[in-house]
Amino acid sequence: MRIQFRVDGGFAALPGFNAPVSIECDTLPPAREAQLRDLVQRADFFTRPEAQAGAPMPDARSFTITVDDGPRCRTMTVHEPIGDPALRDLVAEVRGEARKARERR
Repeated sequence: MRIQFRVDGGFAALPGFNAPVSIECDTLPPAREAQLRDLVQRADFFTRPEAQAGAPMPDARSFTITVDDGPRCRTMTVHEPIGDPALRDLVAEVRGEARKARERR
């Protein structure tokens, strides 16, 4: 599974910290890969309706996530505040992995 992640907006958007990141999940430790797969599933990523209720708030961040697991590929943009706990958990964990990937560069 491959996850691409991008952050846009925010009060003090810093392009270097918000550059798109690609996470190759098969290179992660097996337990971490399984955790990310579980979060994708719990968030109903591939079947969730596209639009979130309401417009994004001023200075709020938006997170664009693309998940490609082979037979399925979907891109979704999520705006703060993220109301759904499962989707919020997915965004938080993917942000963490993206941060680690940026540090390795």
